[in-house]
Amino acid sequence: MNPLSMRRPRNNRASPSVIAVAVFQFLGSLPVLCISGYYLWETFWFTPHEFARLPTRIFVRYFVFLVLPFLFSLVAAASSIGLLRLRGWARTLTLCLATLPVSSYVLDLIFDHPLPGEFDILPVPEIFVAISVPVSIWWWVLFTRPSVRSQFRVE
Repeated sequence: MNPLSMRRPRNNRASPSVIAVAVFQFLGSLPVLCISGYYLWETFWFTPHEFARLPTRIFVRYFVFLVLPFLFSLVAAASSIGLLRLRGWARTLTLCLATLPVSSYVLDLIFDHPLPGEFDILPVPEIFVAISVPVSIWWWVLFTRPSVRSQFRVE
């Protein structure tokens, strides 16, 4: 084990840019966590007999539209708290959270072709990509800089 990697940062305070990312990440994950959590809670009020009669496509929709956003936002909230405490795992998770959703929506844009005569009222993937790509680039540039990486503890 490298003794230099176990060294604590010079000060125990996060830089303003790391604090800004943590606050942005926490505030961005909170509404998604609350909304998807509420609808997941409503879903659990099915009786077992009603739940067993639901079609398989409904299970897939619940998973994609409720469970995945709930889990992503839960990880983002935990990661934002870890960023404020300068944990190395939080920095890594933040970089993953900056990459996975963006790449999934870019793949959706590439592979999802509307049928002839079909149109979207609100182009959610395009809006999400337009917002999240600059944020993702900002986080990658910030968290890969040596001065920021040196602030985080390696555990």
